[in-house]
Amino acid sequence: MSWARYITGWAALEVSGVEPERFLQALAERGVGFWNATPPEDFTLTVQVPERAVKGLDALGAGLGCQCTVRSHHGLPALWRKLRRRYALLACLGAVLAILYVGSAFIWQIDVTGNETIPDGPIRQALQACGVDIGTYWPGLSQDMVRNGVILRLPGIRWMTVTVRGGHAKVIVREAREHLPLVDRKALTKVVAAKAGLVERIETLQGSPVVEVNDAVLPGEELIGGFATGRFSVVMPTKGMGRVTARTWYELTAKRSTELSVKRRQGGKTVRWALILGKTRINFYKDSSICPAGCDKITTSHTLGRAGLFTLPITVEKTVYTGYETDATTAAELREELEERLMDTLLAEIGEDGQVLERRFAALERDGALYVTLRAECREQIGVEQPLTDQDLADIQAKIPPKEEKE
Repeated sequence: MSWARYITGWAALEVSGVEPERFLQALAERGVGFWNATPPEDFTLTVQVPERAVKGLDALGAGLGCQCTVRSHHGLPALWRKLRRRYALLACLGAVLAILYVGSAFIWQIDVTGNETIPDGPIRQALQACGVDIGTYWPGLSQDMVRNGVILRLPGIRWMTVTVRGGHAKVIVREAREHLPLVDRKALTKVVAAKAGLVERIETLQGSPVVEVNDAVLPGEELIGGFATGRFSVVMPTKGMGRVTARTWYELTAKRSTELSVKRRQGGKTVRWALILGKTRINFYKDSSICPAGCDKITTSHTLGRAGLFTLPITVEKTVYTGYETDATTAAELREELEERLMDTLLAEIGEDGQVLERRFAALERDGALYVTLRAECREQIGVEQPLTDQDLADIQAKIPPKEEKE
């Protein structure tokens, strides 16, 4: 059903006769739209037509030897005919609309988005100190004053905006990010190996490589030297920069006790309800809201209103407590958990650009514990920059040929 059809209204007709399908053909010839026509059954069919086309259809049916009866009216015109004499109901409807209109000028719900490191609590406290709180008359707020006040109280926020629509305030924040350190291209550095591996590729941006492909390197070994050879074979210190990709090997081991237990879901659900009116909370239960032992707690809340239109200061909160029992974990479950943790550790070690070429797991149960070992072959970037030491500068100076004395 479309909104246009609901606003203009429609009627449900019942047509009886020897050939009621001729009535549908006559509607089509008149250009009257119809829908939901049922097949003839016992010389009777039903059809729906626009409200504006009902007048005169009984005469049309009589001319075709059919009896046309209006069974019901639907849509906004029919609703208005039912309500126009019910003054008390209309008064209540007007009062509700007035309350919604006036209530939309106040804040009844606050949502904070965009924050990653700063929790919602300090942001809400800063907003409250700046006048943005439940029940605040938002047309009297100044965006600039609120934004500047929150940023002064929370230096970690770089930018913020508050948008209020229908009593629902959306607070969008952008946190200040740490600036990456500037690369000092005049600093004299070299590239060394962060870990042992077999060199597969060398990408030199500046400096001179001192290893070759298929060379095995150890942690701390120099990969790209901080020197360059210029014209006439003149060696000079410079900033060593580049990437060195190598194959690396890992052996990681994790240990867990085999006496651990896991939750097994059971029945026995308990539901508790609460009503929040503005800042007042009304609990419909006698006990505390603390989750009892052997239960999981899931809380959901729903604020009455229509997104983007209006929000009421009424929130219904539902808390479900689900009982569970604990059973001992099986060796297979424990091994799967340890394997996942080992893989997470390996991926964090090789970084986003790293690749796992091959992996193997081995498990051993001993002395009430399960040991899982991961052996993996990876490909990753192992080069890191280090400043040149005095010894490095001395070695570079030794490579510079002495100047020939003029006769």
